Amino acid sequence: MNSTIIIARIKALFLSGNKYTAKQLNALCGFNDSRKAISVLRSSGMNIQDIRLDNHCKLYWYVQDLVQTSIQFDGGESL
Repeated sequence: MNSTIIIARIKALFLSGNKYTAKQLNALCGFNDSRKAISVLRSSGMNIQDIRLDNHCKLYWYVQDLVQTSIQFDGGESL
């Protein structure tokens, strides 16, 4: 399977708001190196955090940036 598709799947899983271990991501995506995909997503600007669990696995999750963008409408009004 194309790595771009797998990275997109992993991104979609993170955007769902859930937390995953690399093993869980591998199982869900049929991939054997989700840590590489996480690295690619981080380098593209995605804020993926992690914590080491008692069993020495890392738990990964996405933290959405708190910066809001404004939308400018044709009439010059911002939302």
